[in-house]
Amino acid sequence: MCFFALTGLHTIAQDNTVIKADNNGKLNYTYSKNSGNGFHIYIVLKNDQSIYKQEIDSLQIESAAAFQQLKQDLQNAMTALQNANSNFKVERSNYSISNNDTGVSGFFIVLSNQAGTIQNANTKFQIRLLLEWLNSIEFGKS
Repeated sequence: MCFFALTGLHTIAQDNTVIKADNNGKLNYTYSKNSGNGFHIYIVLKNDQSIYKQEIDSLQIESAAAFQQLKQDLQNAMTALQNANSNFKVERSNYSISNNDTGVSGFFIVLSNQAGTIQNANTKFQIRLLLEWLNSIEFGKS
């Protein structure tokens, strides 16, 4: 499951200025600038304030190259989903993306943390909203 939640944002955003934030009904995501002039995309994979652990529960994108890679990986997952390819999977150093055919419920794009212990599935529509939001950002600019 792809899951981006603002609930942990208060923890994440303490030293950051949020430039842009949005959600797709299931996922919440932010683009922010830290006090050291670094830029970040935060994607919270697990929405549980009582046990929130930023390093485990969120995906952080901290470079323009990683930002472009995430967008490309999501686009590739969308293409595989359109082609009913449930074998699609990409693994990066801090996340993995795969397609999941649940049978009756249909196809989902699953985003998980590095360890694969936290997963969140999103529909094609939800991922399209995320991609539109990501494409509206010029990483490294306020």
